[in-house]
This record gives sequence, structure tokens and C-alpha cells, in this order.
Amino acid sequence: MLSARKFAGFGWQGLVPAAYLLRARRFKRVVLEPPDYNPGSWRGAGKVLVDVERGEYLLTCRPRKAHPVRGYAVEIYSSRDGEEFKLLTSIAKEELSEMAKLEVRSIEGQQLLLDPATGRYHLYLAVDNFTPGRGHGWDTLLLVSDDPKGPWECRGLVLRRGDSYDSVEARDAVIDVVDGLYVALYKASDGSRVNAALAVSSDGVEWRKLGVLKLDGGSQPGYLLLSGRILAGALGPVFVGFESRVVVEGAAVTDTFSSYLIDLRGLNLVRLFSGRWEPRSPYERPDYPVHSYCDVVPDPLRDRILIYVEAIDPSGIGLNKEVDRLLLYEVPL
Repeated sequence: MLSARKFAGFGWQGLVPAAYLLRARRFKRVVLEPPDYNPGSWRGAGKVLVDVERGEYLLTCRPRKAHPVRGYAVEIYSSRDGEEFKLLTSIAKEELSEMAKLEVRSIEGQQLLLDPATGRYHLYLAVDNFTPGRGHGWDTLLLVSDDPKGPWECRGLVLRRGDSYDSVEARDAVIDVVDGLYVALYKASDGSRVNAALAVSSDGVEWRKLGVLKLDGGSQPGYLLLSGRILAGALGPVFVGFESRVVVEGAAVTDTFSSYLIDLRGLNLVRLFSGRWEPRSPYERPDYPVHSYCDVVPDPLRDRILIYVEAIDPSGIGLNKEVDRLLLYEVPL
């Protein structure tokens, strides 16, 4: 887990500090290659679920190719060690369109969770879709199943655009269950700004949007995208992962690894740490190593922390110019 009990003698309380994760990480391997090596070809934008009862690691992934193909499927992989993964199942965007009764044009950030009340798998997908009456935009779709291989049941759009701050996008959510409460930090956009917004749910199906969060008591910058994991800290829910504030030729890129306390009452992000992610593999650009997406995974099976990163190959950067791989970093405890 991410508890700092082993470091209590140092005076570290609560979660293992993000600063330590950044310092102690070591590059492990390439987990997934892109669909091909043409510009605009990516794999990543997923999350890893560690099923302790099965001794299994389940990884979701979005494969993508350059426009007009874009994000064309959601893939679920299985592993016995969290390092070598085999494809378990895949849902193409055409299948998803039929299931959801929507015109799905592209798939982006997605993740798999196990619902504590039902024991069923929740698969959340960011989908660029056409909705009658609201036109084209990004929402978050939920699929539910008893088995990660499927079959999947569509529960519809559960985080929907429509408020002034998320009229164009309500997607790429970081969703975790803290003290039994589903907590989501999601990408909210009105077409001119991109900000981190908060939503909560008691069952992962019916969500209550709470709005754009303050940042250290003030306004967020014009662009702020968070990708990682929400964990239970001594002070409350804590986000750990990457923050993106820079867009290069249509791609949200980053070199900043951060942690924030999520103040649910004050609707405020309180910065705990921010540091530069220096590449430790040959698969990352030296300036902006990461294309937004990552997951920070406590591994109770092997007493370590796994960090999965959608890395930008040094060959190019930009929405339809870069090649992205999924890399694994490890922090032994």
C-alpha cells in the first residue's frame, strides 16, 4: 500500500510522499508498444486494478492512430506480475457505438474499478460522441460486467457535459473509492478553458458534480489537467500523478509530477508537492516526457508502488506527430 508506516521513524506520516516516489523510482520496462510507429500512434490512458483474490493485475488501455482513426478501442489486459500483460478483451468504438446507442468518434481516458457494493467491474470511458440536442463533445460512459472479459452492460453517460464550465468536455476522469465514496477529478472544458472539476457518487453510477476546484484558494490557470490516482491520506483524499499545463500542437504534455490534497468541503486543491519528472529511459522526450496519462498503483501483492506512464517518444511531439508507449516505473518498499 502507499502507507508511510515503514518510514515512520523518519517522521513521515500518512502516505508515502510523492517526492520520495519521484526520487526512488526506477525504470522497469516497456509494457505496451503503440499500434504502429507512424506519427499519431499511441497506447496508454488507462488504469491498473490489482485483484488480490485472483492474484491478477488488470490493465485498461486506449490504442490510437492519427486522424481520422483516433482512439479506436478500449483494451483490457491481464498479468500475473504487473509487468508482462496479455490481451484479455477489446471493444472497438463501433461496438461501443452500438452498445451505447451513440455515435462514438473516439475513445480516450478509461479505467477499471471493482464496485464494493456489487462486486461488479465498472469500466469508465471518455468518449467523443454525438448526443441529440447537445451536439458533439466529450462525456464519460460506464460499462458494467461480472467478468473483465465481458459481456459488458452499458449504463449510459454518467458524467455528462452541460454546465457552464464543462459544456464541451466532461471526461478523462481519475476515479477512485475513498472511504466508500467514489471521488472523481475530471477534465472540464467550456471550449476556452480546461480545468480540474470534482464529482462524487455513492454507487459509481449516479454522480453529483461539485464544480471546478480552487487551487490553493485561488483560481486554476487556463489549462490544468490531472492524471493519476486518488488515495486516502491522513489529511483526506490525495491526488498523486501528473499535472499538465502545456499544450504542444494539440497534445497536452507534461514534465511535472505532483500531489494535491483534495479538500472536499472547501472544494480546493492544496498543493503538497511538485517536482520535475526526469526521464530515466530512452523512450521519453527530455523536455516533455509524458503525454498527460499515468497511474500510481499500490501493489499489495509485492510490496511496491508501480507507476505506469504514457511516454512520448523523442522522435516527435504533437497530436498527430508523436508516438506514445506505455512504460512502467517501480518504487520498491
